[in-house]
Amino acid sequence: MPNVVRGSKQEKMVVVPHRPGRRSIFALVFVVMVVASALGGFAYAYYQTLFSTSITQAEQLELVQQIEKLKFENLDLSRQMAILNRSSAMDQKATEEVQETISTLREQVASLEQDIIYYRNVVSEETYETGLTISEWDIASTNRLGRYRYKLVVRQQDADGDTFLIGHVNINLVGRKNEQLVVLPLRDFSVDQEQLDIKLRFKFFQIIEGELILPPGFVPSRVQIAAVETAPIEKTVNHNFSWVITE
Repeated sequence: MPNVVRGSKQEKMVVVPHRPGRRSIFALVFVVMVVASALGGFAYAYYQTLFSTSITQAEQLELVQQIEKLKFENLDLSRQMAILNRSSAMDQKATEEVQETISTLREQVASLEQDIIYYRNVVSEETYETGLTISEWDIASTNRLGRYRYKLVVRQQDADGDTFLIGHVNINLVGRKNEQLVVLPLRDFSVDQEQLDIKLRFKFFQIIEGELILPPGFVPSRVQIAAVETAPIEKTVNHNFSWVITE
């Protein structure tokens, strides 16, 4: 019997079988659980990484597609711009050619007008050997828009230096305004002329010149000139000139 102190509390003793293999099993199970937990965490992290990587790759692919689309649109716009530039250059060249053609035609018309005046004078000399004749009519451009210089020269065909030619001349501009055909006197365009009948009095020739200003909306087409001689003989001369501008 073991020594027991009288009056002290006695603990009951339990006999447990000695099984050293169970601890090893528990330890192995614990290790397996730890390893499994670590593997699960690693797998989860790996899955999340793969998921994030797949999203990033999808976004990159979408960005690449957008860049390719923008490159294609930029190339298309560049082609359109090149076409427009070529068209603009062609239009400008065509405009220059048209303007050059118009200028050439105007020069030809002006030359023809002078020839007509010359031949009319020749015919006039043959049929009217005396009296008033229109020697020159000219319209020249100025450095101001809508302003022109005009010049009319009339002469006495058989001038002897002693006899004055007396008469008057009317100058009218024929054109369109607001789609209407109108005839307007020179005095409506020129501050140099105040009367409808411009007086004539000379021995050899008389020059009538000045500056005219076209009103807004008026597009001239020709010029009517009616000259009347009252002395020393009675004679009327009428001419129509195209609206031709000389430089």
